[in-house]
Amino acid sequence: MHTIPDTTAGDLLPLFERMGRESAERRMRLQVEHSATLFGAGRGHLHFENIHSIRIALNLLLKASGLTGRARRNCADYRVERVETALTTLPQAFHGYRIVQLSDLHADALLDGGAGILSALKELEYDLAVITGDYRFETNDDYLPCLSVMKPIVAQLSAARDGCLGILGNHDFLESVPALERMGLRMLLNERVSITRGDDTLTLAGVDDPHFYGAHNLISALGTGSAHTCSILLAHSPEIVCEAEQSGVDLYLCGHTHGGQICLPGGFPIIANASCDYRYLSGTWQYKNMRGYTSRGTGFSTLAARFFCPPEITLHTLKRRVI
Repeated sequence: MHTIPDTTAGDLLPLFERMGRESAERRMRLQVEHSATLFGAGRGHLHFENIHSIRIALNLLLKASGLTGRARRNCADYRVERVETALTTLPQAFHGYRIVQLSDLHADALLDGGAGILSALKELEYDLAVITGDYRFETNDDYLPCLSVMKPIVAQLSAARDGCLGILGNHDFLESVPALERMGLRMLLNERVSITRGDDTLTLAGVDDPHFYGAHNLISALGTGSAHTCSILLAHSPEIVCEAEQSGVDLYLCGHTHGGQICLPGGFPIIANASCDYRYLSGTWQYKNMRGYTSRGTGFSTLAARFFCPPEITLHTLKRRVI
């Protein structure tokens, strides 16, 4: 039995105001009518995680090849990726600022209940934690099981000096936000927060899922002053790179792709699962003046299998670049 209270209509009304009524209504309509369908309303064309026959076929293939055990072990082989990013707009007070990023936890499917993630996090030091969407495994039905697994992870992350920020992914329902926030995860629903060090400011903005729901709103998230401060955007997928750069974003952090999850040797993904150039599917990248990073994901989707694409916990260290 789940002890986490469900969301009421009274909980949802403030979320509509925060997210923007048009975006929230769009998302809620799609959640009711299309959350488990092959075609969404965002940037992604096909949503393979909603095709259960693919899951069955891959499971049978793994069993026939004798690779099921290795595929499952790979899902818990967490790698801490340490990434340094130099930004010309970064205020001096934030030189050396550390952000730990988790993405695509799909927490209710984690094979060890999140123990490996908690163990890895305890070894890291960071100023801020961010989670770039996809807290549950399925894209529809009950979201409460994932919240029980998320609770200790959020508690660990929230101990950071500047706390923990999150956004919604294509697997997430808006109704999960109140419970996540009660845990200590500050959700950004087309919103932004400012972190200060003395007179210096760093802006963290977060948008709703652009991949399936298409309910992102960069104008609401970034406001009008992003060009004058250093801004970091949290987006679930890398599919709004061009718009983000045009909006003055300095650093774009995302996930969704899982890096392919099942890749060929060298990490080349078999399925991209995002409507964007392949260079944005995993790791560090740059688009014009904007830097970016796409996480391979901390959990797994569709089935418990990873090849040549280990799950990751990312530790970003920001550096001030002097021209």
